[in-house]
Amino acid sequence: MANKLSLEESLVIGSGGKLTTDPKDTSKPLVVRGVIKKDHVNACIKAGRDFYYIDTGYLGNFISKGNPNGKKLWHRVVKNENQHSKIRNVPTDRWKKLLEQDPSLSWPGWKNNNKKILLVLPNPKACRYYGIDFDTWVDETTNNIKKYSKLPIEVRVKGSRSARVKEYTIYDALNSGTYATVTMNSMAAMESVVHGVPAFVSVPCAASPLASHNIKNLSTPFKPTQQVIEQQCASLAYGQFTIEEIENGTAYELTEKYS
Repeated sequence: MANKLSLEESLVIGSGGKLTTDPKDTSKPLVVRGVIKKDHVNACIKAGRDFYYIDTGYLGNFISKGNPNGKKLWHRVVKNENQHSKIRNVPTDRWKKLLEQDPSLSWPGWKNNNKKILLVLPNPKACRYYGIDFDTWVDETTNNIKKYSKLPIEVRVKGSRSARVKEYTIYDALNSGTYATVTMNSMAAMESVVHGVPAFVSVPCAASPLASHNIKNLSTPFKPTQQVIEQQCASLAYGQFTIEEIENGTAYELTEKYS
């Protein structure tokens, strides 16, 4: 049977009623979904109120052995931020299970591609969330890439989910000679690092512990060790959940335990 509850409502149920989707019920932490809820997030921060942010998961939503149709199986649940931007000390069991679902997520080592820079444009909604002007970010980032590299730039626009998953995927782009991926906070940065291609990010995000943060370092991008990469992968695996896990309380329990 298809899930009839929203993800927000499912998390409230999974919490045993300890959370709420009602911004006015300030007696409980608030569940918000998506970057368009920035006003609610700001209100929580101002009031010192905890919030639980829900959005698309980090890894495992592409076509793979365990996800043959490339469905959105995983949804991230983050306490008091919108991505897990710091490495947490968690077990490795969930990451190992994710590798069983998609063996291509096994880190291949750093690649030595040198054909192009992949510029992944941010979601305009995410820009507004961070108070960043989309056009200004694109222009400044493009100019900085040209300043520090002579490689051609491939611009990747966020298209439909079907196109991203079943047509020219991020992995197709990475496999066609990408030297480094540059983005604001897109999941493409994390996918890039896991695929052995260095990444650059502009704001706190899941790839922050593994990526460079200044385009001037384009010739010497940060390349963390496999151990550090896998530690963040394990941390992210403990921050994304199936709908069933959100409903049955697993997501709430693990988010509370490791936040």
